[in-house]
Amino acid sequence: MKHRKWLLVWSWLGLLPWLVSTALAEPIRLSGTGMLLTAVRLVTDDYRQHHPEIQFQFHFPPVGSSGAIKAVSNGQLDIALTGRPLKKEEESAGLVQEWLGRTPFVFVAHPAAPVTRITRDQLVAIYAGRQTHWPDGSRIRVILRPLVDADTAILTGISPAMKEAVTTAHASRRPGAALADTDIDLADMVEKVPGGVGSVGLALLLAEKRSLVLLTLNGVEPTVAAMEQRRYPLDKPAYLVTRAGASPAVRDVVAHLRSETGKSRLVQLGISATPR
Repeated sequence: MKHRKWLLVWSWLGLLPWLVSTALAEPIRLSGTGMLLTAVRLVTDDYRQHHPEIQFQFHFPPVGSSGAIKAVSNGQLDIALTGRPLKKEEESAGLVQEWLGRTPFVFVAHPAAPVTRITRDQLVAIYAGRQTHWPDGSRIRVILRPLVDADTAILTGISPAMKEAVTTAHASRRPGAALADTDIDLADMVEKVPGGVGSVGLALLLAEKRSLVLLTLNGVEPTVAAMEQRRYPLDKPAYLVTRAGASPAVRDVVAHLRSETGKSRLVQLGISATPR
């Protein structure tokens, strides 16, 4: 009888490593706004150097902020990377939001664009369709985001004139204008379409090392430092969303992203934890 008990104990002990490895094999699933996906992936690469047992699964193409929040609520994702805060109904559904930071909201042009700077008045004229060519005579092609989108809200919030210009651009969809569903799509299109111009979070450009022309706005370079010093006026927020009963592993990853080590790495990628 004793031999049987010891045999049972040793059997369980033999299974224990398998059970542990099986539990640890479950990856932490993330998606959300394309602005954050690559940047956060790079930070989790650093995290795995000290936690090789933790696996991550980043869902590309990005599903956007709202899509990721819904997926976390449904249990299809563990962490949503979002460019907007939770709505009241989302909070009441048992979701938890953590502040990650903010990144400059910037204007970019095709790699061969003959310009490096732009003004607010020029932006209004371009989006309204009054300025259709660059100074060298080459055609400007505006890349828009959906009208009901966090990036469009930032764009239209620049001024009443800009709101009218963007609304006009969407309504007319004049020749040369195109629509990008996500910020990664927008960066791709501006990069590939001659004369392309659009707006996106700086974090995406730095994390993915895009070859786009980063335009100064009213003479101010869109850097993290300029944003923190309030010299550059436009930024896009970044949040982490999880379920209230998230696993210890998920909570530890969120804590790392918000730690001093995580913050230091994110600043290099264009994301500052400094509040507005």
